[in-house]
Amino acid sequence: MVHTLPSGRGRPAFSLVELLVVIAIVGVLVALLLPAVQSAREAARRTTCSNNIRQLALSLLAYESSQGRLPAATLVESGTNTTACVGCWNPWDEAGQGSAAYAASHKAGGTSWVLEILPHIDQTSIANQWNWLTNVRGNAAVAQTDIAGFYCPSRRSGVRSADDNSMLLDSSWVGGGIDYAGCYGQLDGFHDDATTEQHRFVHRGSNPQVLGGPFRANTGVTLAAIRDGQTNQILLAEAQRLPVTTAAAESAKSQDGWAVGGAATLFTTVSAAINDGHFESAGSEHSGGATIALADGSVRFLSDSINSTVYPLLGSMADGQIASIEQANQ
Repeated sequence: MVHTLPSGRGRPAFSLVELLVVIAIVGVLVALLLPAVQSAREAARRTTCSNNIRQLALSLLAYESSQGRLPAATLVESGTNTTACVGCWNPWDEAGQGSAAYAASHKAGGTSWVLEILPHIDQTSIANQWNWLTNVRGNAAVAQTDIAGFYCPSRRSGVRSADDNSMLLDSSWVGGGIDYAGCYGQLDGFHDDATTEQHRFVHRGSNPQVLGGPFRANTGVTLAAIRDGQTNQILLAEAQRLPVTTAAAESAKSQDGWAVGGAATLFTTVSAAINDGHFESAGSEHSGGATIALADGSVRFLSDSINSTVYPLLGSMADGQIASIEQANQ
């Protein structure tokens, strides 16, 4: 028996017009989906950032509970005098001196508050490697250690480029950055050096004991000294990282590095704004604002359109004017 194939037309192919329509539909669907995916990723990164700063805040509270005070903002020689900045501290200079110069000067080392809380964030091994007989440069290998919780994932996961390196104590360093800083208060605390990035600082202002924040050079303050209330006091915030590279703009350049005291690990509320392009201010790469931690350990998000009258009050811990995050974000 002879079998024959059934007659009839084969499956019709897509025409060019139909193919183009399908491609267009797929393109529209991808265009609709991509922002949602990006938004979900940023929400996850922002949650991680909130967790990072919360852990730092809880570590500071645990430190205060065990030591009876918060850590000093920096350990630095008191009252370095220059023509431009009388009575200023310069942790950047002390931290960066070579071993011979440091040994001869017998200075404090220019270290930051972060070093003191390392055991409270499960970094005891790093803390144990620190040699307190020298300064930050003398501990360069340890100071370059990347600690994941010190980076906001919306900004970076480590030191990213030549621009980031330029903000570190030594431009050849490849790690050791930090995206969070302690609140120095409602003080014009830093001197804007015209041609250097040293950013010497001092308790400038009419009454530093009133306008200052929870971090002070060479001494720690108690939580009980926050007379305006822990729920109304900013303890930590994301810090701006502005890698200005032109000599004329060095005064606006950020410092970076978790081991270094001063502008690298402090911010102020004196400018009454965040994300304002100044190294002294809080800021982030989240859309619309920055994450902060209050002195009660809670974490909040500050809007870029923050109330410029209320925000500075959240930085000073004894000004007698009660201000809240809710008021600031209105």
